[in-house]
Amino acid sequence: MSAALGDFFQDRSGFSHNPFNPAWKEFHRLARYLQWDQEEKAAEKQAFKDVLVKTFNVTYGTDENSLESWKALCRSLRITPVPEELKACREAVQAAHVNLVDLVDHPNTGEPVQLFATEVELSEYTQESKKFFPKENAYAGGLLKYLLRHIIDPRTERGVRRTTRRRR
Repeated sequence: MSAALGDFFQDRSGFSHNPFNPAWKEFHRLARYLQWDQEEKAAEKQAFKDVLVKTFNVTYGTDENSLESWKALCRSLRITPVPEELKACREAVQAAHVNLVDLVDHPNTGEPVQLFATEVELSEYTQESKKFFPKENAYAGGLLKYLLRHIIDPRTERGVRRTTRRRR
C-alpha cells in the first residue's frame, strides 16, 4: 500500500483500516465509523481523491517518457507480451479501458483489473459501482493523463475527434 493511502486511514482515531479492501470501500466504512455529516464527508472526499492520485503516481510513476512506468502499467493490465518499446507500450495502454480506482486498488487487493471493450462499457461500470477517479487533479502526472476517459459522456468510438477543413 502506498504511504499516502495508508496515512489517510491511519490518521483517523480508532479506525482499523484493512489495507486489502478496495480504497473506496474503506473510505465509506471510515465515513460511517466517524459519522461524518455531508459537509465533513465532502471535504474528506476531496482529500481522499488527492490521495488516490498520489497513490497512482507512486505505484505507476508520473513520467510519460519512462519505459519502466509504461511496462508496469502493461503488466497490471495483463497486456501480453509486454511491449519493449515506449511507443508500443503507450499505444497498448491507451487502447485499454480500465477503471482507475480498480487499477490503484490492484496492488493491495490482488484482484485482477477488469478491462472493458469500450469507453461506454467502462462508463456504465464506473457509474454503477460509483468508483470515480478524479479527472482533474493538481497532483496528476503525465502518465495518468493517458488513462483518463470520458465517464459521464463516453465516446461511442475511440479515437481522435474529426474536424472538417474548409476548402478554399
